Amino acid sequence: MNAIYARVSTDAQAETGYSISDQIRTCREHAEKNGLEIVEYIDDGYSGEYLERPALERLRDDLRAKLIHNVIVYDPDRLSRNLTNQLLLADEIEKANAQLIFITHDYDASPEGRLFFSIRGAISAFEKAKIRERTLRGKRSKALSGKLTFNDDAYGYTYDKENSMCIVKKSSN
Repeated sequence: MNAIYARVSTDAQAETGYSISDQIRTCREHAEKNGLEIVEYIDDGYSGEYLERPALERLRDDLRAKLIHNVIVYDPDRLSRNLTNQLLLADEIEKANAQLIFITHDYDASPEGRLFFSIRGAISAFEKAKIRERTLRGKRSKALSGKLTFNDDAYGYTYDKENSMCIVKKSSN
């Protein structure tokens, strides 16, 4: 059995090229080109920062049971956004005598290949930390200017998205 693993955590990722359908399509194309029959493990709406994802847990169980020969993933950050978890998962795949295949680049279990994989993982973790930092800075700036940092329709109020403010609802009487 050969596995495809795909994941997105947000709708925004789906809009910026990491859509589940695009990941699955490119992974299927690779599998078909190589004559591999596949089983799909799809986590739609789960952060890559954590290992607790339903499809990933099923994949890991199947790897431990030695049911999987190849794991095809679009990109390493679809496997995980956490370098430690990427390395752990790659190690689990290798210990199950399965091959890890990425669509976006070649993965090599040699010392050099693992070094490159680690560097890419570190860059991905850095990117996630910078996104978080910018998001928090933007929310803090918004809050300091008296605006809401979230869209919460409190009872008796409507949310004015343009001005990031709650407005008292007008009585219909």
